[in-house]
Amino acid sequence: MVVTFDVVGETGIPLHQLLQRQSVLLQERYERISDMSGDTASIRIEWPGYPSFTKQIASKDWKKTRSPNTREKLAVKVADAVYTFFQKHANTSCDPPNSIWRIGSDGIRIEDLVLVSLHRVSQGSWQPKLCLLRENVQQ
Repeated sequence: MVVTFDVVGETGIPLHQLLQRQSVLLQERYERISDMSGDTASIRIEWPGYPSFTKQIASKDWKKTRSPNTREKLAVKVADAVYTFFQKHANTSCDPPNSIWRIGSDGIRIEDLVLVSLHRVSQGSWQPKLCLLRENVQQ
């Protein structure tokens, strides 16, 4: 199962837009994503040079009645999980062989990333596919 996050004319949506709740251009943003079973889902981030990271998110919208998240709400929750990963590892050393993937002010920043899709890797566990916006990351 794959959930895509596209804006008009482009693949993916910048994470910083999602974090600022600027997702008006997200295609099919009000579509309910019903393929997430259970009340929670694990968002797994595997980033070269850093320990594995997992964050639990609500797989349902609980505001009125329990119903699946919209594409927009799911995208924001995934962006929040990636942001939490970046905050947690902002001062963590990156393994030297993977230094090109270093995160933080002297490496890859949230502003440099686009959320392309979310992939189910096992029951209840999902992994985001991110894309780097710029090629000239400092090394």
